[in-house]
Amino acid sequence: MGDFIQNTILPAFMKFVNTRGVRAIKDGMMYSMPLIIVGAVYLLLFQLPLESAANFITSLGIVPFLAHGYTSTFQITALVTAVGVAYTWAKNEGWEPLSAGVISMAVFLIFIPDYVGVTGEMAEGGLAAVDSATAAGGITVAGLNKTWLAGQGLIGAMIGGLLTGLVYSAFLKKDIRIKMPEGVPDGVAAAFTGLIPAAVICTGALVVYGLCFVIGGVTPIELIYKYLQTPLQGLGDTLPGYLTFQFLIPLFWFFGVHGATVVGSVASPIAQANQLENAAIFQKLVDSGMSRADAVAALPANGGHIFTEAFQNVFQAPTGSGWTLGLVIFMVFFAKSAQMKQVGKLGIGCGIFNINEPVLFGTPVVLNPKMIVPFIACPVLINAAAYILTDIGFIPYTMGVTVPWTTPPILSGLIVCGWQAALVQLAGIVASFFIYMPFAKSLDDEYLALESEQA
Repeated sequence: MGDFIQNTILPAFMKFVNTRGVRAIKDGMMYSMPLIIVGAVYLLLFQLPLESAANFITSLGIVPFLAHGYTSTFQITALVTAVGVAYTWAKNEGWEPLSAGVISMAVFLIFIPDYVGVTGEMAEGGLAAVDSATAAGGITVAGLNKTWLAGQGLIGAMIGGLLTGLVYSAFLKKDIRIKMPEGVPDGVAAAFTGLIPAAVICTGALVVYGLCFVIGGVTPIELIYKYLQTPLQGLGDTLPGYLTFQFLIPLFWFFGVHGATVVGSVASPIAQANQLENAAIFQKLVDSGMSRADAVAALPANGGHIFTEAFQNVFQAPTGSGWTLGLVIFMVFFAKSAQMKQVGKLGIGCGIFNINEPVLFGTPVVLNPKMIVPFIACPVLINAAAYILTDIGFIPYTMGVTVPWTTPPILSGLIVCGWQAALVQLAGIVASFFIYMPFAKSLDDEYLALESEQA
């Protein structure tokens, strides 16, 4: 099995992961991460779970400003992704990247509706909103529609960024550009370098927009959302789909490949789109007059998702891939061999912050047949329990608040999903100790016998 995975599965998967498109998406999406974290803080502040604290924030009169900060950071991540994907593609190809990012931003804005329908209240964006507004005697207002600037537009932003990066790089590779004479400032030269690609790419995007509008009465972003993004989100937001990711991450790590990076290149766009959509649904429910608690409780019935970026950070990332803190606890307090005790001491500080490379390579877990069963079983079982407990309503759905993946367990669960998630994380750590214990004890006995023989 090891030879089959090493010689057949891994090369094919790594070839896919290292393609220009996947690398551009993986790295390009990271440019929106600061905005997501900052926006999540704003959201948490004006939707504090404690009534007394929430009333205090409201009394300060800063809730409208926090809400504006939230929509201006968290809710423009698709726009930033469009820029980041094309920028990364061009940079990896060795071309001036900012022009590609700016062109991609224009393509994304061409793809989305530039109007909203207004009846008694602001409607969802898109041509359907215009039709419903007209039928109700309302009006149509031109503007930048934030409905598509976050979760709903994320896959469309990636597609636009990839196409922009591809065409822009192809033009420069063929040397189809305006060349400025020596001595012209770099900024001016770069602007003229991107002129021909910009004209072709933006015109092509406009033609696509016109065809979609004339033939189907929709915009390109609406088509992508309906026929591509929605099925992808549904596929990832199932228990079998989610557990497939949790199985593959430690499996790749066992063979020495960074499983979170490899699997994340596929899973993260889906998880982030789900998270942004949860945040939008939550905000809409709060704006309708619901309390924070009622809005969170209503997420499942209003199209909310279990599988989100925040959910991953709470139940996949804790203690590192494989939930190895239970193994570290055994090594520190119960191991008898010098090797395992020392690795445990080195790994416990990092493990609290969800970094476990010292344990993976020092124990080792990587390529160690004795450790493959608990290393895969722990994340699969714990994440299955977390998913089911969320599905039945014990753990609240994530509503947009997120934390960096290095946030220690229990604290991360408390911030993102409340005491219920923190309790499940604590139970996961205890469970991981007992799952790892028989395998770790066998390895410890082996090391102890070897150390005695060498002594």
